[in-house]
Amino acid sequence: MLGASCPQIKYKLLMLSLAQTLLNAKADLPTTLTSSELRALGADVLRQSLFSARMSNATAVQALREAISRILSGIGDGTSADNLADALLKLKQIGDLLGYDPAHGFPGESAEPAEAGSLRDLFSTDRLNLILNTQQAMTQGAAKNIWGNTPDALEQYPAWELVRVASVETPRGEKRVKGGLAADPENSWASRWQAAVEDSGDTDAGDIFAASGRMVARKDSPIWDSLGEGAGGYDDTLGNAYEPFAFNSGMGRVELSAKEYAALGGDDSGIAPSDTDFGPGEVSLNKSRFDPDILKALKSGLESGDLKFAVKVSVVSCFCFLILHF
Repeated sequence: MLGASCPQIKYKLLMLSLAQTLLNAKADLPTTLTSSELRALGADVLRQSLFSARMSNATAVQALREAISRILSGIGDGTSADNLADALLKLKQIGDLLGYDPAHGFPGESAEPAEAGSLRDLFSTDRLNLILNTQQAMTQGAAKNIWGNTPDALEQYPAWELVRVASVETPRGEKRVKGGLAADPENSWASRWQAAVEDSGDTDAGDIFAASGRMVARKDSPIWDSLGEGAGGYDDTLGNAYEPFAFNSGMGRVELSAKEYAALGGDDSGIAPSDTDFGPGEVSLNKSRFDPDILKALKSGLESGDLKFAVKVSVVSCFCFLILHF
């Protein structure tokens, strides 16, 4: 039970609820496109879609949606929702049930062969980990963006600071060499930030960085777009003005109070809400994200015994949710 003495828990649960709503609002995007080809579609399309490079099977994309949703459900309240290990196991089983083979792709589809267990293998542990973590983080980052752009939030916390929020095996700024890690300063977040400063023209952010080494900027600064778009020639970014700015980065934003921002030399006068993926009053559910033909095929597979899991379809407030039970 949540009392008035638990504002941080309430905030976390509200953020997760918003993240779930944003996930529901995304449209499924089964695609044969590679990562580089997907980037050419434009960040706006990708931010409002649920996808994985070269995952052309619509049922597999829907399974990803359910896995992410159940992970998000368990973060806030410790209920029986899935953890990452549960999600990985279920997704691997779905890959088997759909007949996916790394060497040939999905049945009836032409795909370039992938080495089993590699990142190109759509159902490898490494690939699924990357997809689940990235999509989950993108949904939460988008929710944070909406939450942080309300009038009250802008008045009290007008700036973001880019900080490390999770450890990663090989952080940007380091690279693997024989015998361990070596410095890779040109790829560091400090270098990326400096490139974003120059690209965006945010001299205040540049001055704060030069004086303190802290990566701080107003919430309405174009530096966040520059960072997510890979200013400086970085090609591992995701096109977001919020975390994750790049795959498997471990970097995120925290809010900075008006008092602390001013102490760093920042000026928050005239700050305005930034564009967000959907807008705080415009988040809506995608009513057509589940293809009727897919649901029909799943029902047929269940009745024939070809699929070893139950499919429960329920209608809630005129929206259709597919819940996979193994």
